[in-house]
Amino acid sequence: MFTYALQRRVGDRIAIAPTKVRATGNGEAFTITKIWDDGTLQLDKSSSHNHDAQFKLGGNSPALLSAEVVNLSRNIVITGDDFKNVGCDSSLPEAVPGEQTSVLGCRCSSFRSTCTMGLHTAIMNGGEARITNTRIEKCGQRGVEGKYCLHLHKLHDCPTCLFKNNAIENSHQRGIIVHSTHSSLVEQNVLYNVRGAGIYIEDGNEMYNDIKYNVVICPFSFGDMQLHGCTIPGTSNRIADTSDNQSGIFSRAFTNGLIGNRVSNAFNGMFLNAGSIGRGESYGKVCESAALLGRVEGRNYAKKTDQSILTNGHNIDKSLCDGFDDQGYARGHGGSITNNVDFNNAFVGHYEAGEIQHSGHHSYNSVELMYWKETVNFKNGCSAHITGSSYAGGNLALPDQSTFIIEDTLFGDGVSFEANHHCNVGTTGVLCQPQYIFHNIEWKNYETSSKWIWFQYLSTQTHSANQNFGGIFTLSPPNTKSVIDGSELQTSIFPPGYVSLVSEKYTYLLDIPNNVCVKSGEISATLGRLYSYGILCKVPLRSLKIYSRGLLSGTAPDLQVEMYYNQGSVENQTGPSDASQLIGFHQVGSDYASRKQGYSFPIIPGLEHSYRLSLAAGNGDIPLDWVVEFSDFILGNRFGSIDYTNLSLNGFKCGNNGKISSQHDRRYIWSGDKYLSDEAWGNTGACAVGKPPDKETAVCEDIDDGVLPALECPELCDNTCDGMSSYCDCGSAKCQCKAGFYGENCTYDLCAAARCEHGTCSAKYLGGELPVMSNACICDEGWSGPLCQFNPCLGKTCGNGKCVAISDTESECVCEAGFSGDECTESCDGKCVGSYPFGCATYVNDVVSYGCYATGGCYYLKAGENYPYGGFCTYKTVAQEQDCLCGEENDCELSRLCNNDGTCSMPQFLPDGSPCNSVPH
Repeated sequence: MFTYALQRRVGDRIAIAPTKVRATGNGEAFTITKIWDDGTLQLDKSSSHNHDAQFKLGGNSPALLSAEVVNLSRNIVITGDDFKNVGCDSSLPEAVPGEQTSVLGCRCSSFRSTCTMGLHTAIMNGGEARITNTRIEKCGQRGVEGKYCLHLHKLHDCPTCLFKNNAIENSHQRGIIVHSTHSSLVEQNVLYNVRGAGIYIEDGNEMYNDIKYNVVICPFSFGDMQLHGCTIPGTSNRIADTSDNQSGIFSRAFTNGLIGNRVSNAFNGMFLNAGSIGRGESYGKVCESAALLGRVEGRNYAKKTDQSILTNGHNIDKSLCDGFDDQGYARGHGGSITNNVDFNNAFVGHYEAGEIQHSGHHSYNSVELMYWKETVNFKNGCSAHITGSSYAGGNLALPDQSTFIIEDTLFGDGVSFEANHHCNVGTTGVLCQPQYIFHNIEWKNYETSSKWIWFQYLSTQTHSANQNFGGIFTLSPPNTKSVIDGSELQTSIFPPGYVSLVSEKYTYLLDIPNNVCVKSGEISATLGRLYSYGILCKVPLRSLKIYSRGLLSGTAPDLQVEMYYNQGSVENQTGPSDASQLIGFHQVGSDYASRKQGYSFPIIPGLEHSYRLSLAAGNGDIPLDWVVEFSDFILGNRFGSIDYTNLSLNGFKCGNNGKISSQHDRRYIWSGDKYLSDEAWGNTGACAVGKPPDKETAVCEDIDDGVLPALECPELCDNTCDGMSSYCDCGSAKCQCKAGFYGENCTYDLCAAARCEHGTCSAKYLGGELPVMSNACICDEGWSGPLCQFNPCLGKTCGNGKCVAISDTESECVCEAGFSGDECTESCDGKCVGSYPFGCATYVNDVVSYGCYATGGCYYLKAGENYPYGGFCTYKTVAQEQDCLCGEENDCELSRLCNNDGTCSMPQFLPDGSPCNSVPH
């Protein structure tokens, strides 16, 4: 674990957060019995559980996969009697219609016959509140409306309201509540054993409150049959508090700051439920899904409306909440979730989320590393949905209905991609044919025992008009060009020479001459399994969609697709086609449940080819008021590569004499929450009769290729914030310190105190004004030492692998899959049967060496074991963590491997004898 200079004394109680996967861990509390001169804490008992302490590199911000250690003691204590249960009263009035609670006491409901009573605090209806450095315990009244531990209640604009450095423990029905209050600061509070939501933003009208550097820890396993984690029944909000969806942080619309908060062991780390129109007195006055989210470093998006503090967070002109403006363009203002770290969770992500970019997102060891159902393209026409991130150990459930770019991102072992998550489950998704673009990614998943990419194959509908197996995975135009020109992308997700993948269902691609596309399983059985037996292509693929109307699932005809390969324009569609296929009708939901219906399939772009489409019924004509959408304008904007194709609809020539481009008009089609307005039919798309002009390309270089900053408003501060240490806060219109800085004018830099030479500061998102005392730097690969000043990898050769530092003076090679040996030069090709992994496993728990035998067979070694006899070849090794290092806790001393007997030799001190941390400057 890392430690930072928390104020602590002998007799203080500290707590350590659980770090087991899927909220199955247990936290522990201890009492400090002694503080040693070097800062080491001696506790009253030994730990009963293991708590992770891992540090991973992650671009400009490290991923601290480490248990939180918090101080639960304070000089001031607000306490009361133990909790007691009281019976309910059916005559009490309901506070909010439908929620079945009352502010006057315990109201009977369908899910409550008793309430559990503790103390509560509230600052109400005016004035200001400042509670700091206080311990609050035995608080909250389960089942009674408005009775919480710390409660800002309808204070309106309150920039002097402050909850800071408080500790809340042994409490329930939520911890800290911000209700119809704006501009407050909730900072550096600790919540431990608080049942229900930890921090709760109540009605959806709250704006520009800063929620910063708070720690929410649930010390109980979600699988505990009595406690069920920190869930609690009988409150007014089941998705915030109960076993349905208990959340560390809960909010409706979130035009608030969320910076540096850490949540451990909750069912949901954060639950943003922005799909309604406000709550309580704000009901019907807030467009939650259209609210601009605030600065989220370690979530901001949406449309620009007239919601403001001056209107108490209410929307006055509701037309600004509509998905399209009066010209048919989707409203939007893209934003960024910046430098967020998630690990050991069940789900990470969101349901329907619009212009959200995950920048510097690091997600590890979760069931769903990213969970996303629907999205929309960015209005700026340039931004990627995921950039500068890293993922390992889980699935990325990707959304429908956009061109979803993933760029400059690393994928480690155990990663899989799922196309069209939940498409056509209920009314989720549209035509289930998104484009997933990989640009400059690093694919370092060497696990071959499970799928890398998979497509939907189940239908939850009562009809058979379900084509949810779509989704196109393809390299970006620059990466594609490199492969087609003969270069090999060393870290591509595809095998050499291939640039695209789609489902095995699109069989017409296999009939195209010259083996442009092949079944992955025909290349090798391993590739077939990894790519779900999909079709790999040596050329780019793009989506073609036809949005229909008025059809029903039981009677809609198929779509006849005919491709004329290398035959030029539609004028040459005279003879038999080179490839053809019937594409089934797709309908989201049951008949009349939604208007989402049509046809979609992948095509090969380029003016060398043409496509002819017709309905496989009647005269084959496709109604010309249906909307046709081809590829996406972001490819032309971002990569300077406009897509073209030649297209006819049963003889009708689309676009310019059959030539259409990815820059075609897309007004009124999709805004993220609104689908195909009436104005769209016959008036927009690639085949609109009126032929609206194509959209001009955007200049993405002018906006940093679409990499979005966390929300700020520099114009409100006359551009006086320096941008490095401070930003202009959109609520207060004042300069606020960026994460890692503090003091007047934000002059003190916690990361400068760390003085990392070849690494990244760990203190950036911890908050406070005290420097990190140990592990202040997370070193770049190959570097070690408190300042990352040593490189024991210099001069070391690692062939097919990389060198990693295991101490300040020693290093080792970590080999790529398929190679072994001290310098990663040994391969089992030709020594074992077949090719990697030679019919053997690539992952077995606790195994560190994987061997194949010359005539067949496998053997797996755990640490310290040897092969039983000769003839085995090691095809994979796993780097082992060093259990014993000398001097690693003392920044004044070189770290070294322990002696074989576990002892340490005489310490070797650094030349200047100085620790890494110093007074911030």
